[in-house]
Amino acid sequence: MISVIIPAYNEEKNIKNVLNVLKKINIIDEIIVVNDGSTDNTEKEVLLFDVKLVNFDKNLGKGAAVKRGIQIAKGDVLVLLDADLVGFTPNHFSKLVKPVLENNCDMTVGVFSSGRKRTDLAQKIAPFLSGQRALKKDLFLEFINDKDIDILKYGIEIALTKYAKEKNLRVQHVQLENMTHIMKEEKLGFIKGFRARLRMYKDILKVWM
Repeated sequence: MISVIIPAYNEEKNIKNVLNVLKKINIIDEIIVVNDGSTDNTEKEVLLFDVKLVNFDKNLGKGAAVKRGIQIAKGDVLVLLDADLVGFTPNHFSKLVKPVLENNCDMTVGVFSSGRKRTDLAQKIAPFLSGQRALKKDLFLEFINDKDIDILKYGIEIALTKYAKEKNLRVQHVQLENMTHIMKEEKLGFIKGFRARLRMYKDILKVWM
C-alpha cells in the first residue's frame, strides 16, 4: 500500500491543485492531509476530496504534522508532499515512488528542475531541504521513534537527511522537471513572507548545528 502525507498550513489557494492530481493516480491507497491549525479555508477545500483529514486546533509545525501522518498511515510506503506544489503531475509522483517500490533505494528525495530559477537553484545547492520524499514506513517509524520531530518544525527535512546518513540508507535524488512551489513571499506578501522565511531558516539551523 502507498500512503501520501501532506502537511498543510493556510493552503486554501494551493492544496486543491495537488489533490486533484493525486486523485488521478490509481496506485495510491490513501491520502492524508494534516491541517496544521490553518486559519483560512484549507479544511473546507480538503473536504471537497475523498481523503483522510486530520485537524490540529493550533499550529504545531511541520514536524508535528508529518509525525501525525506517519502514525496513522496504513501504507508500507509513505510519500511526503508539500501542499503548494506547482506543475505537479502523475509522472512526478511515479518518479518519486518507483525507486522505493522496486527496492532500488530506501528513500527518494525530489529535486525541482526547470521550474523556476530561484527554487531550482536552492534545491541544487541544498537538495536536503526538499519536502518531496518517499520512504518505507518501517524506516519512517524508526525515524520518529528515534528523533523528537514534534519540535523540528521546518527542520524535519534536515533531520531526515541526517538520519538517512546515520543509518546508511540508500538515498536517490529524483529530478522533478517543470515543477516548483509557491514561495512564502508570494503567499504572505514580501515583509510577512520574508519574516516567515527567516523563521524557517532558524528551524533548519537548529537541526543542522
